[in-house]
Amino acid sequence: MDNPRAEAREDADRRVDIETLYERLADSLQLRWPEPTIGAAGTLGATQHGGWRVPTVGYLNFIHPPQVQIVGHPEIAYLAGLSDELAVHLRHQLTEGATRLVVVADAQTLPAYLHDALRAAGIAVFTTPTSGHHVAYRLRHFLGETLARQITLHGVFLEVLSIGLLLVGDPGVGKSELALELINRGHRLVADDAPEFVLLGPDDLNGGCPPLLQDFLEVRGLGILNIRAMFGEAAIKRRKQLGLIIRLVRGDTGDATPPDRLTGARATREILDTSIPEITLPVAVGHNLSVLVEAAARDHLLRMQGQYSDEQFAARQAQVIGADPTGVSSCD
Repeated sequence: MDNPRAEAREDADRRVDIETLYERLADSLQLRWPEPTIGAAGTLGATQHGGWRVPTVGYLNFIHPPQVQIVGHPEIAYLAGLSDELAVHLRHQLTEGATRLVVVADAQTLPAYLHDALRAAGIAVFTTPTSGHHVAYRLRHFLGETLARQITLHGVFLEVLSIGLLLVGDPGVGKSELALELINRGHRLVADDAPEFVLLGPDDLNGGCPPLLQDFLEVRGLGILNIRAMFGEAAIKRRKQLGLIIRLVRGDTGDATPPDRLTGARATREILDTSIPEITLPVAVGHNLSVLVEAAARDHLLRMQGQYSDEQFAARQAQVIGADPTGVSSCD
């Protein structure tokens, strides 16, 4: 689905409603929200408090209170031994900081003075019989995915030889036709037109398809094709980590810089602070692009293992020249 719009769109400041968090995790964590009118308008996300970035999830903390506080059996036992002076300090820290949600785990009950203070401050309180450790793990995983930096790129995202491969290029250059040929050769479609990528880790740029476009590929002259219906379940991949970008350029423009004969047209593209290798391939008569893309994927796998064909060739050439000072080998 070629589109002349801007190639990339980043959503850098994502937030999630507390109501949404409850709806998504209520069943799996056996959550209860005794007073759903308290804190219902709250949101979680990138928050600054006192010049510091506030952590999202954590156990009971007075010094740097996280946005979601987990209170389990150890924390309740600690609260039971607080002096009146410390209890007042605790109420102030919890209600005046960045905390927006308190989850009471291990089937525990908050002290009445603390529950009343949270209610008065409009801070939501969930309860659950689930262990505090499990609650913290699930919340961190859910919020990590939901609040992660995201970007939408224009192109066709596929899995080719186990590599997440993104085809990019100008509208009409042939991305969808090449994608269809690769699918016909046994590779898998992740997303056409607008794959969405989420930064799940320092080097994990994970991509998927918007629900509206799931399973579909637009090919000029054929229109919209349902790839799942045509090729079966095995032709579709739900998500994949981005590993390689193939940029298609028209070979008849005359303004393209000739690629290096030894290393090819290779570059590195920064996406959400992640370096992704990019290879530029010319689209011209006589070029079997599907074979070239498969070869690029196989070469990328070798490079991931530390095998660089250009360096191996250069080393062999240097060895031959060193053995024959005249520079003339028997192959000439």
